[in-house]
Amino acid sequence: MNRVKLNFFDDYFIDFRPGTLRRWYTPEFHALAPAGAYSSLCYDPRIGKYRVFYERPIKVGNDGPRLLCLAESTDMKEFVPVYTDKGEDFIFDGEGGVHGASVILDEYEPDPARRYKFCGMTRMGTKPAKGHANYPVVLAFSPDGINWEHRPDLVVHPYTSDTGNNLFYNPCTEEYNLLYRSAYVDRRVSVRTSKDLRNWSEPRMILHPGANYNNDCWQTQYYGMTVQWCDGIFYGLLWRYRTSLQDRDFSKMFGVIEPELVYSYDGSVFYQTGNERPLVERPPAPNPGWAGLSVQDMCLSADGRDYYILFGGSMYVHGTSENNQIMHDILKAAGITGGSPVYRIGKDRFCGLESVGNGGLVITKSLELMEEDLALNYNAACGSVRCALMDARGEFLEGFSFDDCVPLEFSDSVQAKPVWRGAELSSVLNRRLRIAVELNGATLHAIEATARPHIRQRQKSFSDPKGIDMD
Repeated sequence: MNRVKLNFFDDYFIDFRPGTLRRWYTPEFHALAPAGAYSSLCYDPRIGKYRVFYERPIKVGNDGPRLLCLAESTDMKEFVPVYTDKGEDFIFDGEGGVHGASVILDEYEPDPARRYKFCGMTRMGTKPAKGHANYPVVLAFSPDGINWEHRPDLVVHPYTSDTGNNLFYNPCTEEYNLLYRSAYVDRRVSVRTSKDLRNWSEPRMILHPGANYNNDCWQTQYYGMTVQWCDGIFYGLLWRYRTSLQDRDFSKMFGVIEPELVYSYDGSVFYQTGNERPLVERPPAPNPGWAGLSVQDMCLSADGRDYYILFGGSMYVHGTSENNQIMHDILKAAGITGGSPVYRIGKDRFCGLESVGNGGLVITKSLELMEEDLALNYNAACGSVRCALMDARGEFLEGFSFDDCVPLEFSDSVQAKPVWRGAELSSVLNRRLRIAVELNGATLHAIEATARPHIRQRQKSFSDPKGIDMD
């Protein structure tokens, strides 16, 4: 709960930063994964492979029922399909079709039979009794990601949620969260939470497209969102659906999708970065994603240096099932095939504070270090970085000045622990202090630590702001 990662999307936990500018970085294209809507990505250390779970329509003209498929990779470039013991090229059909599913590898689950979790709509081949109100979001479990136990009795949401139904575990609140649509075609992000995967809270809206999207004829809706806890911060990967206010299509079925990055310290309240550009710009046609680059999932690389981000790469604009069938047939006849683009970016390097020449300085608000795990994510490949610790008044703590620090020179690290000559972090734990970083021709991407705020009063954690009594 006290793990924190200051990524500098905002300046709230900074008190002083002269000689610096904030730069945004764009993930770079890496490869194409097998195509499929509503995909999930993870790295399974037990088998040493990345896994892409994706949905394949049973029939292109019927967008409802789909099959859950799996492909594996050792390098996120070449992908090998996984077959069941029966020789099937799909791993789960949800008793008639699945739709809008997410799959997670749950590191917090003690039961090995539930190591993998599926969350989505099932039995899609049956006709609903009440229109779009009768396809509940349910769970399934697997020990290996291939053999699944369907649990339609574990209802997460009792109605249709026509988007990616993204399940994640929140270690700050010790709850499972479902991000979904609370009503059919209500393109905003709602959440339900549960401690036991059986009893779920009532829906709560957490993201609504605000006025910052007002742009003449365009209307922005939120098609869906997936969330990843990344050891100190929650990254929200948001689908920004752009449709027209001039088209009298009252369901707004035609539009394009762009990715947006949002973030949270507690996994419950999310903030926009203020960077108006999409996380990744849609490529030109006919590259996969030109008509819709929907960010599906993200995972840390096996070596811990990069994030791989999986996208859905639409080859035609979002539309009706009839239009999808027409466009699919035309593109297939023309030999134009799609895929799911994979992008890569350095761990926690979506933005950074770059020194304007030499002498850039970043000083945080007061906090308390609780463990000896303070680390910097920086790029000083052509410069240097030094770290210092100050008291609340901005005076250097004895032994922790910039001159006492062993410089991080001509180097690049996503997690480097600063070292001081003759002083140890253990001597200043649970003491009110500030972290100061000097940048000379360098960029600071993040400060990572087990810590709690102590601006004027000690607080429980960065994710829980309540004040607590002094010892």
